[in-house]
Amino acid sequence: MRRFLLVFVALLLAESLHAAGEVIAVSDFVGKPVEIGQEIAETLGTDLAKSDRITLVERSQLGQALRELRLQHAGLTEPSQAKRVGKLVGADAIIVGSFYVRANQIVINARVVDVRTGKVMAGRAENVQGKLSDLYNLLGDLANRLHLRLTGVELASSEPSSSKASSRRAPLDAGDDPDILYVVQQGWMLGTSEGYFLPDKPVTVGDFARVLSRFGSVRKWEGKIEIDTSRPGDLMNALRAVVVLTRMALPPERFAQQPYAEGALALLPPWARAYVHQAQQQGYIRDIQEASPHQVLKRRQLAALLARIVPPPPTAQIASLQPSTLAARSNAWTGLVVDARGLGMRPGMSPAVVDTSGKQIYPDPGNVPPLDYIQEYGVADFVKMEQQSQRAGENPVYVRPIRVKGAGRDTVVITPEDAERILQAEKQSGFLRRWRVVFLVD
Repeated sequence: MRRFLLVFVALLLAESLHAAGEVIAVSDFVGKPVEIGQEIAETLGTDLAKSDRITLVERSQLGQALRELRLQHAGLTEPSQAKRVGKLVGADAIIVGSFYVRANQIVINARVVDVRTGKVMAGRAENVQGKLSDLYNLLGDLANRLHLRLTGVELASSEPSSSKASSRRAPLDAGDDPDILYVVQQGWMLGTSEGYFLPDKPVTVGDFARVLSRFGSVRKWEGKIEIDTSRPGDLMNALRAVVVLTRMALPPERFAQQPYAEGALALLPPWARAYVHQAQQQGYIRDIQEASPHQVLKRRQLAALLARIVPPPPTAQIASLQPSTLAARSNAWTGLVVDARGLGMRPGMSPAVVDTSGKQIYPDPGNVPPLDYIQEYGVADFVKMEQQSQRAGENPVYVRPIRVKGAGRDTVVITPEDAERILQAEKQSGFLRRWRVVFLVD
């Protein structure tokens, strides 16, 4: 009776799904370790689900069918088994496959079984092979090939525009965190379909590898993109993430010499010290504790790392600070304009804003841009007229210094009241963290 009800419900569900396109199920791939086979199926399903030309059977429904037929441990190894399972879940076809790992190489074989005939569809078998560290790039290629076989078009061209928009809109639980808003806007990290980011959720190795694959396409990196994904369900720790990202961003010669180990750096494993030292030097981390091997990496921390390695250009619009929203949000400050005209300030590489007590308001010593960012954009713009720079945005805070000091005549002194006004605005909008500062000079 139970099996009859399951089949009846599955047939009803399948009838409603056919209108959305061919219904496909993806089975766990067979091989060892089994976790990789599960990750292959999960990732292929996630990629194929982006298409509006096919409908994916939920993995929970597939798992229920496998348990019903007592196949959950053996996996789908025969087309006849795929036929039985496919009919039970109302699928037109089911993707099955196998893989094997040797050293750091992986070979993945995938086949599309027609549920009606129980046979592999003609011309619908694919295989990919490469480094295990490139698993998610390989799976992206495999998903595209399978989609092309199933629908006649490549996967990227079939993604509905609404799915891209929903994944890149401002996450509801991110508030005005500029790092999170920026990385979501860039598409390096995604929110849920409901628009949540889940900033405190731990990052698994599989999660990190997917983010790394998207982030790695930003530009030609100087180092190597390497991560061991043999256990995708393991949690990433902060040290491992910092090492992988720093090794990717910088050339190998930067790590040739071991730094002098003292304090918190001496507590790290010797193999990691050169990477963490360089990460701190480049501004990827503010403190050695951010690379602790005992700290589980959270999504919020990963967003901050990505935003520091590739900061937004000083004129970039971050999601919640689009010009169209500024009129409705008078407190949405977009930058700082320091009018130092007539005070003899000189443009330089190290400008500073301090109050009369000597407290440094800008730049924050713990938030120094990466070197390549400074070389391209500097930490501020120097212009004669405000219209010559868009760096401070359309709704900046304005201050007038009381004097200029320093041997280089590049430090402005402001009143404590102006300093407090800047810091309160910074709490609301975070423009100093993004180096949105303009100095007006003669």
